[in-house]
Amino acid sequence: EASPIECPDAKAGMVHSWNLNAAQDPPMELWMSPMAKYAGSGRIRSLWTTADGSVFSGGSDGIIRQWAFNPTGGPGGKPGFSLVKSMGGHLGAVTGLALLGTMLWSGGMDGTLRLWNVEAGEQAHLIPAVKKDANSPPGHHSGPVTGLLPFEAPNNQGSFVFSSSLDDTVKVWNATNGECVASESHGQGVTSIALTADPKGNPLLLCGLFYGDIMIRGTISNP
Repeated sequence: EASPIECPDAKAGMVHSWNLNAAQDPPMELWMSPMAKYAGSGRIRSLWTTADGSVFSGGSDGIIRQWAFNPTGGPGGKPGFSLVKSMGGHLGAVTGLALLGTMLWSGGMDGTLRLWNVEAGEQAHLIPAVKKDANSPPGHHSGPVTGLLPFEAPNNQGSFVFSSSLDDTVKVWNATNGECVASESHGQGVTSIALTADPKGNPLLLCGLFYGDIMIRGTISNP
């Protein structure tokens, strides 16, 4: 990654962090350096936060950045977030992030899914995109990835990751080995996904679709 160009009077690609217990206070801003008032050189397209105060941001520049809270890491030595590392590989915007243990999943406009070893800051596995046709393998997306969502199956049946795409599909991946275990088509691009549950507590997947529909899908195989 090239060194960022420092523009002290410009703000672009900013990430703000608000203290909800003091909402009247101005937000903390994530700066790439004391002189670079931005968290990325383009639009921020995805975010993932952790309980220990880490933040992962994905930008339109194809770069994933990891930030850590620092009591003196903000502008002017105030509390804020310091840039820990950058990970590059996507050709285009990073549109989805999901952290499972020490492995960060990312999806992008290039249709790829990438798994990153966070501790090493290196890509560990690539699931490439394929051309969309009748012979496209189900274990690959053929269009931009629009979202990632981790999922713990009930009764300790395993850890999985849902991915949605403009190729009309939602795919389910084994979080342990990156294997595609299911793929469902929706007839139109899937633009967003979220988890909810029915009155009995059974997990359901909400799929927001390109033409304004919302599809509700079950996530477990028992009736």
